[in-house]
Amino acid sequence: MTHGIHSLSDIGKMREENQDSMATRALADDFSLLVVADGMGGYAGGSLASSLVTSTMLSELDRVAVEAFRESPQLYLRSAILAANAAVNREAREKHEFRDMGSTVVGSVVIGNHAWVAHVGDSRAYLLREGVIRQITEDHTVVQDLVRAGYVSPEDAVYHPSSGILTRCLGQMDMPDPVFSEVLELVPGDRILLCSDGLSGMLEDEEIAEVVFHETAEDAVTILVGLANEAGGFDNITVALFAYGDLPEGSRAWPILVGTPLYRESLSSSPVDEPTVPFKFATRDKAKLHDTMALSTAGLEEPPGGERMTWLWPILIGLAIISIGLFVWYFIGTGS
Repeated sequence: MTHGIHSLSDIGKMREENQDSMATRALADDFSLLVVADGMGGYAGGSLASSLVTSTMLSELDRVAVEAFRESPQLYLRSAILAANAAVNREAREKHEFRDMGSTVVGSVVIGNHAWVAHVGDSRAYLLREGVIRQITEDHTVVQDLVRAGYVSPEDAVYHPSSGILTRCLGQMDMPDPVFSEVLELVPGDRILLCSDGLSGMLEDEEIAEVVFHETAEDAVTILVGLANEAGGFDNITVALFAYGDLPEGSRAWPILVGTPLYRESLSSSPVDEPTVPFKFATRDKAKLHDTMALSTAGLEEPPGGERMTWLWPILIGLAIISIGLFVWYFIGTGS
């Protein structure tokens, strides 16, 4: 079965710079690699972070023999992502102006009819099969934690003000491991779509599926980017689409459905005691006027050159002088 890769990245309508980065590669006729990264951390930091992720991953994987990679795809994909994390961290430590930068990453390796997907952050992967779209990855965001705990419904999560706050990303914290989905066994006509939140945040899953199932893979990426821009284009938009063979002739007649996310199938169905607290903006636009950021302890680290807490010394000295004055007044001035 033939492999096809189609991708496109766009700055969107609101940003001054494209801080997304992507990399795709056909390692053999039946061996494909796709990576999407979404950077953050200021005007220059975000683009540097995401480009470091993709370039480091490609550099790491270029050192691996194709046959070795074929034998252990998860091992080498994990190693490449960890190397990318180290590269972003190293650059952030060496240059103060980049200390807050970070990046998401979602990557997929497809060998024959099997696919491996790994991610960190809120860049997503979807599986599209026979009219059904299913999210493969679970967003590493504060609001997704609230969804999992039952405080926010999945339908309202996209409108929540915490939807842009990441709990995990490359370069902002010690990252134990990327999260891997279960290995996917593909059937002819399947599509795997990787994207930054500039797409998933602007289009509903049904809208994405309708384009992918009704258009050629080559046209689909262009149409998806165009629709995201028409919806507001509040962020950079990046799409990488893997096609496992051609769609059957009847694909346009498939009813479009949103299936249960694949990551939920591996979760235990424990009851939730707390009630769902609905939260929804009046319009989609208002939910998209925030920047992605990450929870981080970077600001608590000691800066180089002993600069930590230098602003506190005058306050401590002043308090000491006041304390001594009170002591003298009380014990000497009162004759004690």
